[in-house]
Amino acid sequence: MHSLSLKSRRHFITVAAAGSATIWVPSATRGHASSEMSTRVEEGDSVGVSKWELDTPALCVDLDKMEQNLAVMRRKLATTGIASRPHAKTHKCPAIARLQLAAGSIGICTAKVSEAEVFAAQGIDRILMTTANVTPAKIRRAMAIRAKNPHFVQAVDHPQNARDLSAAAREAGIVAPVVIDVAVGTRTGVPAGDQALALAQLVDTLPHLELRGMISYDGGAQHLKGFASRQEQSLKRYEPSVETFHRMKRAGLNTEIFRAAAPARTTSCTRRKD
Repeated sequence: MHSLSLKSRRHFITVAAAGSATIWVPSATRGHASSEMSTRVEEGDSVGVSKWELDTPALCVDLDKMEQNLAVMRRKLATTGIASRPHAKTHKCPAIARLQLAAGSIGICTAKVSEAEVFAAQGIDRILMTTANVTPAKIRRAMAIRAKNPHFVQAVDHPQNARDLSAAAREAGIVAPVVIDVAVGTRTGVPAGDQALALAQLVDTLPHLELRGMISYDGGAQHLKGFASRQEQSLKRYEPSVETFHRMKRAGLNTEIFRAAAPARTTSCTRRKD
């Protein structure tokens, strides 16, 4: 995970864990380690450091452009009643997550429990984990996050996984909020329609789980050329998920969250609570 300082506007530099990569660069390099760069940033001595001098992995961001993108997203969503919950796997950086929250996002998403642990440790509390925790070890780690953070939500896509989560939550002495991961295509999730509705109804009966809604992700959209085509086909692919959402609502289930996302050069969005 990355940590960073915002002291330098144009040279928005961060370096994470020590490590190295063998690459060709145009001149001799020094490979500043994370601890060294952190000290230089604190001392105001980071401006002018070449990216070729940074140890890897390193995150270099144009802060002005990033803030412009955040402002554009906030402006576009202002009149829609839709909230943004960007996926933090794109940057893995708590400082950027804080900027996104300050710009109006209601939370962030993570793909892995290890990501969620780091963001939670850095004080980011509104985390939605978009993939299911399956193994006993990862389920316990997820419940440990939930024990400290009432806003942590995780996905579930199989009846046995729901039962395992409820049992682990009971053992931890908590109630764990979950969302149903409804498949778009063949990526992840339970198929839309009857199976998704049945899973939601099961979750609603399990004493140590709290149903918060559903999520869907159209990962295949990244292979579509052109924004217009991507938008048109993504909306069509989401029709079964939308129908599932309405069926859940008609059944009296909690549909507070309906997160739908696609790689369309924009952030993911979440339906606001009525």
